[in-house]
Amino acid sequence: MLPHLATAGHATTTGFSVTNLIILVVVLAVTVPVVNRLRRATSERRRARWAEEERQAQQSQHPQQPQKPQHDA
Repeated sequence: MLPHLATAGHATTTGFSVTNLIILVVVLAVTVPVVNRLRRATSERRRARWAEEERQAQQSQHPQQPQKPQHDA
């Protein structure tokens, strides 16, 4: 009985399968847009962070002098 069970696992076909191709296409159709959306959101957050860091660096290098209030006489 054991030899029959051992060979039963090897009885499946290997190679190209239409069912496996359909599964692959469905997985890619779901995964690719999600990954692209995640990459785009991450990139936008990173660019915003870099812009904020650049703005803060420029302010620390060139601190703005407090402006004296102008009085119209």
